[in-house]
Amino acid sequence: MNNRKNKRMALALVALFALMPLPNALNAMASDMDAVPTVSYSSVARAGVVINGVTKTAINPISIGGVYYVPFKNMAQILDYDAISYNAKTKTYSATDGSVTVRVTIGGTHAMKGDERINIHAPRFVNGTTYLSLDAVSSVFNTFTYFNAPDGSVRVQMPATTYKVHSGDSLFKIAQAHHTTATAVRAANGLRSDVLMPGQILQLPVESLKKEMETGSSDVSVVDPNTVQGPAATPTASQSATAARKAQAIITLGKKYMGVPYKFGAKTSDAPRLMDCSSFMQYIFGKNGISLPRDSRQQSNVGTRVSRSQLQPGDLMFFKYPERYSDGRVGHVGVYMGNGQILHTIPKPGVTITKFGTSGYWSKNFLYGKRVIK
Repeated sequence: MNNRKNKRMALALVALFALMPLPNALNAMASDMDAVPTVSYSSVARAGVVINGVTKTAINPISIGGVYYVPFKNMAQILDYDAISYNAKTKTYSATDGSVTVRVTIGGTHAMKGDERINIHAPRFVNGTTYLSLDAVSSVFNTFTYFNAPDGSVRVQMPATTYKVHSGDSLFKIAQAHHTTATAVRAANGLRSDVLMPGQILQLPVESLKKEMETGSSDVSVVDPNTVQGPAATPTASQSATAARKAQAIITLGKKYMGVPYKFGAKTSDAPRLMDCSSFMQYIFGKNGISLPRDSRQQSNVGTRVSRSQLQPGDLMFFKYPERYSDGRVGHVGVYMGNGQILHTIPKPGVTITKFGTSGYWSKNFLYGKRVIK
């Protein structure tokens, strides 16, 4: 009896072990569960990246459905968006060059350029790398980027003078993203209709018709009729003694770093060894108890707006940077020193003091000031 019982138990155990997956099979199952859905792609020969006719480096593109994609991180760094972070929970990359922070999400058909939402081809995740289509690179980084078949290179026009229409775009959305009007875009392209087709190439309006506006400003030259204007804040006419002392302390600290090298998209941990315009402001204001956001467009949204004639020492000054951005955005920030002088950092020579008059480069590209010292 016991022998029959033992035999039945042995047979049951054999059957149980036969049904159980082996360790390798378990590993395979776990791998399949964790795997990202397979994307069918083709490898493309290593391509040089040519910016405005100058070869910078080379990258490894891929082709998905006949569309060229490039590694996001590599392309961001080539374009000087060096401060890059990744949020694993949302699968979102953030990158800044010091002027604006861009955000792209794996699989998402929209990206953020500062606080502006733009349409893009969804970023793809392939073999541990996140890729952007060349059209998405164009939209996210304000470039015109394309594959040049004759020499197999990735060509970048920076800043862009043309724009390739994406699915979901409208004339007003494109105008809004480039801080101009639908009327100006329509005129630049001789459009008789507002109907746009994906893939259509548009010429961007001339620089003088593009200018980022702050809600509530009343002295801007480019105003879209669909933009709601609010009341402008009125700054105090004179600076208090406390504010004047703090402004002087900020300026005095900043002058200690004269000649410190400039770096696009410098990490906050790089300061004060290396800084871009906004991280320099963030550093010297922060050391004096005033917390500023990371990039210049974010900084332009804090404080009280002041006009050119109202500038006082310690006021932030915001400028366009047309050599790098063709969308009229806030592209540079400095601090007003008084006596028509700006303390800021620029690619060459780094931290410096520049004359700000009624004419010349800085006067022409001045947008507005912001008062953050109370």
